[in-house]
Amino acid sequence: MEQPQQKIVERWWQSMALPPDQLREKGVAPAPSGCRAILRRCESADAAMLTEGFRRLWLQLSDDITQAESDKHIQCWATIAAVLVHIKHNGTLNLARAAGKKGDGDKSIVSEMRFAQLQTARSPDDFLRRLRRIVQQVKGDLNVISLAQDIHQWFNEHYQFHPRKGDKRIAVRWAMDYFQAAGQRAS
Repeated sequence: MEQPQQKIVERWWQSMALPPDQLREKGVAPAPSGCRAILRRCESADAAMLTEGFRRLWLQLSDDITQAESDKHIQCWATIAAVLVHIKHNGTLNLARAAGKKGDGDKSIVSEMRFAQLQTARSPDDFLRRLRRIVQQVKGDLNVISLAQDIHQWFNEHYQFHPRKGDKRIAVRWAMDYFQAAGQRAS
C-alpha cells in the first residue's frame, strides 16, 4: 500500500472513530452518524460494499484503484473498511504482536489455534470473520496502517498465482511476530 493510500486510510479511520473535538484539531470532517455502526454489523465484504461508510473510503482512493478491472480490489478495500471500524485506538502494535502478547497469566491474548485459523483462512469472507474476531479480542488497540497493509497483502497473496518467497508471505511474518510476542513476559 502506497503512502497516499495510507494517508487516506488513516483520515478515513479518524473520521469514523475519533470524537468531534479531536477531529476538529486534525481538520477532519466526522463521518455521518450511524456509518460506523452499520459497517461494524456487516457480515461480509459484499455487505460492506453497500454501506455509506465504505463509499466514503472508496471514493477517496485514486482512479487506478477504483477503475481497476478486478473485483479483488473492491473486495480488499471493503474488508479493510469492515475491519478498521473495530479499531478503537490507533496503537503501536501490529496484529500478530498484539495477538501473541501475554494476557492474564501465561497465555497469549489470542490462542495459537485461533491465530492459526486466521493464517489459513481459505476465502475472503472467512478471513474477514476471523480477523474481526481477533481485533475484538485485542480490544481494538492496533496500528491502523499496519493492519490495512496486512489486509492488502493478504488479498494480493490470495489472488496471486505465483507464490512469493516464504519469508515475505504474510502468514510467515505473522507467525514470527506472534511467537516473538508470545515468548516475552507480560509487563
